[in-house]
Amino acid sequence: MCAAEARSPFCLEGLDLTGIPAAGPAGVEARIVTGTAVLRIMPFHGQAAAAGAALAPFGFTTLPAMGRFAEEGENRLAWAAGNCWHLISPRPAPALEQELKQALAGLAAVSSAGGGFLRLQISGTAACALMAKGCVLDLDRIEPGRSAVSLMAHTKLHLHRRADMGFDLLIPASHAASFWEWLAMSAAEFGLAVQTTAAAALEDRAPAPAALSA
Repeated sequence: MCAAEARSPFCLEGLDLTGIPAAGPAGVEARIVTGTAVLRIMPFHGQAAAAGAALAPFGFTTLPAMGRFAEEGENRLAWAAGNCWHLISPRPAPALEQELKQALAGLAAVSSAGGGFLRLQISGTAACALMAKGCVLDLDRIEPGRSAVSLMAHTKLHLHRRADMGFDLLIPASHAASFWEWLAMSAAEFGLAVQTTAAAALEDRAPAPAALSA
């Protein structure tokens, strides 16, 4: 599926998603990623190591350490605060959930976030400047490969830093509209380019990054 074929999610329906022109190339690029499954993994007491090893069919052998994420093929595994990790994938959620429950039977509780998150990728030369306007974290301390649960623009979200100028955000769908309004207003000085892309198309365009060690 190409970017033009992906539909904007329901949580942004009715909002202006056309972006903001700039004199030159836009300093901020916002990619709305649709078709993303987010599954919560919560290991039972004393079973974290075994649960990580049981994820081998998905490309992982350990759960990432606190504040980190790893990628393998189409899947991303990210620490998501406390005793919780997210498996993020472009695969259909129902089938993926069943496979994950079978792999982690007796080791961890598994549940689907369904449509509970808006996935938004922020990149561009002014990405850090934009993020700093609303994020309470010191972004200089969050290197690529790290994740954090934090407040940004009065919204509690899950942040993954993919590159020096690239961030992946999981935003609660119930706060997506207000977050988008903040984003458009805050990015106005830099110029904002907007695309909507299916998660599967992201995998088609780029090679899978190597998994990060814990």
